[in-house]
Amino acid sequence: MQHFTKKFLLMTLFYAITGGASAFTITIDGDDGTPGENVRSSNCQQSNEESFTSDSGGTFYTTEESYSGGKSLELNITKGSLGFGQLGGIINFPDCAHVGGKRLVKGDEIWVRLRIKFPSGFEFNQNGRNKFLRLRTFHLDGATKVSEGYNDLYIDGPPGTELWKPGGYAPFQFIFEGAQKWYRINSDFFTMGKWNTIEYHLRLDDKTGPEGGNSMVRVWLNGNLIGETDERRTLQRADSFIESLYLFTYWDNEGAHISQKLWIDDLKITTDTPLTKDLNGNPFIGPGDPPPCPPKFGLDNQLEETECK
Repeated sequence: MQHFTKKFLLMTLFYAITGGASAFTITIDGDDGTPGENVRSSNCQQSNEESFTSDSGGTFYTTEESYSGGKSLELNITKGSLGFGQLGGIINFPDCAHVGGKRLVKGDEIWVRLRIKFPSGFEFNQNGRNKFLRLRTFHLDGATKVSEGYNDLYIDGPPGTELWKPGGYAPFQFIFEGAQKWYRINSDFFTMGKWNTIEYHLRLDDKTGPEGGNSMVRVWLNGNLIGETDERRTLQRADSFIESLYLFTYWDNEGAHISQKLWIDDLKITTDTPLTKDLNGNPFIGPGDPPPCPPKFGLDNQLEETECK
């Protein structure tokens, strides 16, 4: 509880100094989580940090793998499962009221950064792309929320993936379903069997740069800018809004071919413009420090001393 209180006081002080009271930051690293416990809480608070608010039935705290802190989140997909409700999870921002979570509107920006590790031999979707980082967008019709779809960052798969996709292979692709125009991100792919850091940034606007608007999509992999465009809308209308992040949550319509797992660590979502900048001067959360020597946990989940080898 002391860790959580200190974090709250630091955030309060930061907002008071910077005037960023309308911004919010959500972090999930699992360091205080109980291994084997499901990562989900309807009020977004669990184990002295934030959590998924729904649809994370196959996501658990674990000591099996970790980028830092000795723990991470294990994400599972079961053979035959379509993935929804199991793989990854949803964070509904307004449910994270304790950190000021709210809907995002035109003019707002959001950064999502996480560490991710796929085991060597991980089988990506054989029937299409993998939905990955997805920001769901709505507008109101009276009092009724109308979905515009997602600002979707997809994983196409590693090099050698079938070239059935329009335009051929690209490791990652972006689309806002409310505008239906793909953006191909040609870059290196994740290094399998190792931790990778990926970051996704949106500036919200119903008009692109060429249309006189201010929309922006950026993606970084391991600190390198791999995708940037102002030629894609990120909202359908001027009064549209985003209120949740979907991490994976869905495999495909036919179900996973095999049961498997992957890990994430240091998930950070912020609407507060980061102070760190990339080589081009763009603000981003950034990759931070390289992973330290991983701590080792005994059978009773107690931290053991360990040395890097």
